[in-house]
This record gives sequence, structure tokens and C-alpha cells, in this order.
Amino acid sequence: MKKDKVKKTLINFIILAILLAIIFFIFKNDYKEILSCIKNISPVGLLVLLCMEIIYLLLDSTACYILLRSRFPSFRFRQALGVTFLGIFGNTAAFSAGIIPLQSYYLCKYNIEVGKTVGLMNLKYIFHKSSIFIYAAAMLLIHSFAGVKIPGLMKYIYTGFGVCAVIIAFLILICTLPAVQQALLKLIERLPKTEKWNRRKSLWSDNLKSIYTESKNVLKNPSCCLKIIFVNLIKLSWFYTIPFVCIKVLGFSSPAFIQTQVLASIMLLITGVLPNAAGIGAAEFSFMLIFSAYLEKIQVSSALILYRSVTYFFPFLLSIVVFLRINRIGKNKKDN
Repeated sequence: MKKDKVKKTLINFIILAILLAIIFFIFKNDYKEILSCIKNISPVGLLVLLCMEIIYLLLDSTACYILLRSRFPSFRFRQALGVTFLGIFGNTAAFSAGIIPLQSYYLCKYNIEVGKTVGLMNLKYIFHKSSIFIYAAAMLLIHSFAGVKIPGLMKYIYTGFGVCAVIIAFLILICTLPAVQQALLKLIERLPKTEKWNRRKSLWSDNLKSIYTESKNVLKNPSCCLKIIFVNLIKLSWFYTIPFVCIKVLGFSSPAFIQTQVLASIMLLITGVLPNAAGIGAAEFSFMLIFSAYLEKIQVSSALILYRSVTYFFPFLLSIVVFLRINRIGKNKKDN
């Protein structure tokens, strides 16, 4: 087990190093101009962006709060904040593999069973993914009616929509159809019967059963589902405003607000279907791909660095503080 974890971590580090090297070579010839643009950002502009990201995290926590409170009436909003920040910390510090384990361990302290936690956290992801698809589809319709042009990108957009639709459909079938779950369980059982694979098989089977069980319980409450989707759509609308503000704060001539909403929604859709390590790689590629159609190279590079600083590195720094605080409180309780 320990060797597997070390091997997986090493592979993730290698992938991350390759991605960082690629990013470095993309920006190395223009870093002086990019730094010059970033230095011109006013403290007020930067503060506005950081506040926007905090509001986004609060909205994300609200969706989590609605979901978990529907199953556990004693659940509190501050606990939802803990779940959100531990998810960010697990995604970055543990290369995505630590998200659900950290969240499950945290919720276990509040007498929420690990099995239920795994199902609910996966369900939260499904709601989030579905909301991204719904919002992007709505924006693409607006794009069509408003005549917003996205030159040379439609093939990527349609590919992103297609892959995302398949992923969501598959996840929904797992949640709602017993036949699909049973078929997957049988498929898992056919995997090799070694000690390593037996552990994996047991974990995957338990996760599948948990997702299906919790989905049944949550879907019995249509009002709760609609609230979660509504909050997610508001959250995404707010999040898609951040690139628009980034470009404005840098002093560049940005696409119109509605154009930026369309572009940002498609950017996140494409990001979600691309491989990444610790959340790095896919977002940078998607941002450059989408916004390069409207901004010059130096402008889009500067906007990307500011955008990722606000939406990736800043929340990660906050998540470290939250993780250390939760860890310290847990140790104090053990000592007492």
C-alpha cells in the first residue's frame, strides 16, 4: 500500500514538473512585459479580485451546506466551509487524491459516517459538473442569438460539450439506475485477484454503493436538488465574472461582459475534460486557447497569471491556514 502511494505521488510530481516546465517555456520570452503589466495593478483592483474569490468560495460552501444539511439537520455552515477548504487543500497538496479522504475524516468528527460522506461528496461533484454543463449550454445559446463570435474555436467547444455530456450522463446513470451499478460491480469483480487489486476493488465497490444510496436519499427531495443547482449557477456566474475583472484591472480592452461569460463558461467546460495534475495544466491551456482569440499574447498571458493567482494560489494559501487550524483543534481534542 505504501509503495503504491509513493509511486503514485512520484508520477504526479513528474507530471506536475513537466506541466510547469511547459508553462515556463511559454512565458520565458515575455516575462518582462508580463511583469510590467502585473505591476500596474492597483491595490484596490487586487483587493476586489480577492474579495470576489472569497465570495465564490462562500457560494460553493453554501451549495455544500444545502446538500449535507438535507441529510444531517445539525450540519452547520462553518462545517461546510471546512469541507470546501479541505477539498482545495486535498486537490493541490495531495494531487486530487486527498480530497475525499480529508473531507471524510473531517466530517467523521461530526458523527457523519465515512460511507455516507463519500457518496455525498461525489454527489456534490456531480451537481457541480452538471451545473457547469447547464450554464455553458445556456451561454452558447446566448452566443448564437446575440451573434457573439468565437473564431476558430467551435470544434473545441463541441468536443468539450460532447465529452462533458457523456461524463454527466454516465454519472447520473450510476446514481439512478440499479442495473448500471450492478453491471459496474460485476465488472469490478472481474479485475485481477491480487492483494493490491482486491483493495482497490473493495474501495471502488463501496464508493459505488455509497453514491447510489445517497443519491436515492437526496433525489427524494426535489426542492433541495433545485436549490443546489440554483446556487451552483449563481456561483458559476460570479466565478465567470473574475476573468472580466482581471482583464479590466490590468487596463486592457476586454470582450464585453456577456462575451466573457460565454468564453469563461466554455473555458471551464473544456478544463473539466482535460487531464491535470494538482489542478495545474488544463486551466492554463483552456484560458490561453479561449481568450487568445480576443487578446494579444502579452495581454492574455498577464490575465492568465493574475486569474490563476486569484482563483488557484490564493484559495490554496487560505486552505493551508484552515487545514492547520482543523488539525490543531483535532489534536487538542485528543489531548483532552
